[in-house]
Amino acid sequence: MKILIIPYDGGKQSQATTSEGVTRTQHAAREYHRNAKLRKAKNKPSSQAGSHRPRKPGKGGSSDDSDSTDASEPQLEQLSPIQTLLGASRADPFRTGCISDAPPYVHEMLDHAVSYQWSEFRLSDTGDMLNAAKAEIMHSVLKSPQAWYAAIFAGATHDAYQHGVYGVPKQNEQLRLYYKTKAIEAVLADVSQNGDMVSEESLLSMTVLASHGTGERLKGADSAKRRDLRLPFVPHVHGVEYYSAMDTGTEHLNAIYSLVDKRGGLRTIRTRSLAISIQLYDIYASWNQLKSPRFDLLAPTKYSLSLRTHKSDALANDLLEQSTIGFHALLSIYSSLDQIAEIAHNASIFSADFDQLIRCYHLPKEEQRFGTPNIALVKFTRWCVLHDILMLPVAGTNHVLEPEHTISELCRLILLSYALFAVVPMPAENKLHNRLAEQLERSLHDAVELEVPGRHSDLFLCAIGWAFMCAHKAVGYRKLGRLLRTLVGFLEQQDLVLLDVKQWPTVADIMKSFLWLDSYCEEPGRKFWACACGIAQKNLRRGSEISTVPDGVF
Repeated sequence: MKILIIPYDGGKQSQATTSEGVTRTQHAAREYHRNAKLRKAKNKPSSQAGSHRPRKPGKGGSSDDSDSTDASEPQLEQLSPIQTLLGASRADPFRTGCISDAPPYVHEMLDHAVSYQWSEFRLSDTGDMLNAAKAEIMHSVLKSPQAWYAAIFAGATHDAYQHGVYGVPKQNEQLRLYYKTKAIEAVLADVSQNGDMVSEESLLSMTVLASHGTGERLKGADSAKRRDLRLPFVPHVHGVEYYSAMDTGTEHLNAIYSLVDKRGGLRTIRTRSLAISIQLYDIYASWNQLKSPRFDLLAPTKYSLSLRTHKSDALANDLLEQSTIGFHALLSIYSSLDQIAEIAHNASIFSADFDQLIRCYHLPKEEQRFGTPNIALVKFTRWCVLHDILMLPVAGTNHVLEPEHTISELCRLILLSYALFAVVPMPAENKLHNRLAEQLERSLHDAVELEVPGRHSDLFLCAIGWAFMCAHKAVGYRKLGRLLRTLVGFLEQQDLVLLDVKQWPTVADIMKSFLWLDSYCEEPGRKFWACACGIAQKNLRRGSEISTVPDGVF
């Protein structure tokens, strides 16, 4: 709406005439129409010569805008739909972002990344800790294009995974593909300019690209996993299915290792949440390959445990009293197991806190604040515990069979198996269950040769139980039948316990004396014992050797 201002004539009548006999109202109307004609006449030649206003394309999909334009005015290109979608609108009128033309959907994905991904990299649930992590990522995003593109790419990928295959718009896939490409281009530009001393924003972008190797093609979780994602806590503790659904960007990960080493290690990185994210993904990638992590912990596990402020309830205390008894019994004989016993103790503290945290979430909200463990601290502690387990050396690598080395290796494999079920569970498709089952079988053969079952029957039975449980989750394992028969043969030959389903409480007590968490271990444990007893009963009825049972029966 246009307004024509005319001077106010004080106390005179508004309809007073001018010297030509025209009222002021008529004069204002004439001026308005005269100015409108002048504007129209002024704009007409400009549009014919090639205006900066985009023309409507013809039927062929192209517009005739090749004519010359006024050099004094900026020319705006006609934007394709993909350009309009990915950053050519005016969704950021106050220009607070790195790219002020980002449309609303891009800002939604950035908010998702900051609120649901980057907020995980903290040690406490307090507002200060949460806000600090968010402030760090936003500072990086507003500072550099590579962080901007990478963070939004990750947020859009995570949002797509949560909503499933059909729960996200088509623009999400377009956004991921385009922004991943732009993130890579921005990182390469920084590397070409600064060499090994790239910015921390480039390290952030490379970490995102490494953890989202094929994120542009990720379709989303199935309906069952989407239901789990709506739970308040559990998926955020053990939800590694998201990162497991994508390949690791190995080239980015190796570059991160090299650049961090040249800087002097993770502790030289000023952005704390970035250092934590690199630390955690290093542990995840190492866990996926069953090898030692590249970096030491930013702070020892004892530090994370020292930050606990809640009071353990009765059930948590009972778990702590029973768990790790088996490890400490061995420690009284083999002093070289002191590190294993300490790590097992830390794992039991995490287990007790995690179990108590789950129980607290079933309480009314007004009661949850009493005795509820710090969620962020529990989540961080489990990665520290896993790091320590992965750092344990493989015993007996010189192929010389020694009882102490074999016992140490059985303890290490038990810790790894427990981590796979209760600390940081991994999808069966990653084949970690297959590999641990095979390693346990080899160590059990060594233990039989060294007559370990006669001296440490509880340890031997516990190792058999974990081998059974891992074998049951092994995907595509062709030797499953032979492996299960071998494990049952160990139980029968060593006469450790009566192979009867009713004996499960006795077996469970032995398993719990090392490491156990009912909410994650009870069901697969019962399945292991029922299967072992079933195989033994069939062998007894048939009156034949275990090896005659056909593959694939169980």
